[in-house]
Amino acid sequence: MTIEYVRGRWQEDWLEQACLFPFRNQALEVRPMNRSPRFPLGRLSGITRRQALVTAGASSLAAFLPRAATGALAGDGVSHVGLPLATAPELQPAAGLLTGFLGFGWKSFAIGPPGTPVSVLDGLGPAAPSISEEAECRLRLTNAIDVRDRYTIRVTTVDDLLIGTFDLRFAGLYQVQEIRLTPAQAREVLARGAVFTMESGPGPVWFFAPSPDASPQPDPVQLPHVLIASSQGSLDQFERRLHGLVMLQGFGWQSGCVSEGILDLAQTRQCEDLLRAVDRYLGMYFTDDGVFFESPRSHPMRNRVGGIEEPLPWATLGRRHPDHPAIGLGADFLRTRTDPRPTLDRGGSLTTEGNYTAAYPTAVLADVLKSDELAALALEHLEARKKTNVHGGDIYQRGSLTGPDRLRNWCRGVCWYYLGIVRTLQALKDRQAVAAWEPEIDRVAQLLLKHQRRDGLWGNFLHDPQSIADTSGSAGLAAALAIAHNAGWLPTEARQAAQRTRDGLTAHLTPDGLLGGAAQSNKGGDSLQHSDYRVLYQMGMGLQAQLLAALEASS
Repeated sequence: MTIEYVRGRWQEDWLEQACLFPFRNQALEVRPMNRSPRFPLGRLSGITRRQALVTAGASSLAAFLPRAATGALAGDGVSHVGLPLATAPELQPAAGLLTGFLGFGWKSFAIGPPGTPVSVLDGLGPAAPSISEEAECRLRLTNAIDVRDRYTIRVTTVDDLLIGTFDLRFAGLYQVQEIRLTPAQAREVLARGAVFTMESGPGPVWFFAPSPDASPQPDPVQLPHVLIASSQGSLDQFERRLHGLVMLQGFGWQSGCVSEGILDLAQTRQCEDLLRAVDRYLGMYFTDDGVFFESPRSHPMRNRVGGIEEPLPWATLGRRHPDHPAIGLGADFLRTRTDPRPTLDRGGSLTTEGNYTAAYPTAVLADVLKSDELAALALEHLEARKKTNVHGGDIYQRGSLTGPDRLRNWCRGVCWYYLGIVRTLQALKDRQAVAAWEPEIDRVAQLLLKHQRRDGLWGNFLHDPQSIADTSGSAGLAAALAIAHNAGWLPTEARQAAQRTRDGLTAHLTPDGLLGGAAQSNKGGDSLQHSDYRVLYQMGMGLQAQLLAALEASS
């Protein structure tokens, strides 16, 4: 089988075929095409034959070495100590699923369902670093395939002493999982390794493995490692993470939250390093003349858009690279596939996500393409959701003209509604539209001020004082308040509320700057959102970056 590539795209649908045929033993010829990439850091930059191979079997994984350093704590008091993979069961992803960034050579391994062989990480032996009794330690893995069920994974020492349990519930692609370790447990794992056994779950779960031949290589935070830290979470560490590939998310609403946040900070600060981070981020998805990505469901997608929650990255692309060939692909989808009026005509329901994932990128592309049609469509999205998703002053994540449906005042649902309004109007620069929407902007602001908690956050259901806070939705709501204040649409109280959120979020940062305390993706249903289950979520970090940028812009 021949694979032709430029530094931005595969020329055949081989990755889609990879989901249907286990051809890891086939001979593959990989040869460059005589074309130039659009992005200097685009997909498959500098690929080699070895990098084109699908996920290797367990027999060869033992040779993969950890990328992270294994010495003492870094000068900032944080170290990610990588662990090599010793063995894992020989399993294939289900048909139609693809492990993340396989095309870049990113390797992965499976932890199999009950009854399959265990997966083992090797220890470092004498090379293991020393750990003080005061150190904060965590064992981490990062999901390489979207998870749509609940799994428990038991972690033990090689002597079968319990270390802890990973509780995975509907984990997202590229989501970092962690369990806390005592310093003694961390020493044992680093010296002798760890054993992973699935206790419950319907099938295998896939995680990223060391990938020394990948280009670019995964971030050390995405690989199996032990975090050792002597400090608490800080915004300095948060900003370090913004520059790294650990910020990658499933393409669409999640990756778009991140790329928008990094670009906001880059433009506010006029920071070339952050602009390069934006280009690197976009280049992991957009090719020289289109787009190729793994969807949030881990399905390979090339030069097409899968649904209404996927256009958000086109907002960043339009702002940063308005002449990119993929602009037309995004505009065509938004123009022909997202119009909410047919849904209203047949009495269907809409979700608030569309304000942010459809209306906002539509507004950005309207400005890029000077299209009155797209500008009008962006406002149609907002008007439709004001009709279907607002009932009795409350905001429902899903609703219809005949009444509310589900997730009343859900934190992220309100975030998508409100942030979408604010950013759409910001992009359109239409004074008449702003005047029409200012009453709703003020009304929602009053709702938020009423329910904001002392720590600056909002509960996962704004009106319910018993619901656990959600950091991701809180970050997005505060970003909307700050942006609206900067535009002159809200008074000083809105900025002050956003500042309280900024301060409150810091308490939820891990020692190396990842944002915890986020409600999981709502693919797990309403019961998961009403629970106290919380996760690390890079998408929320993108919303937090938007908040920081808006507050810095106002000062």
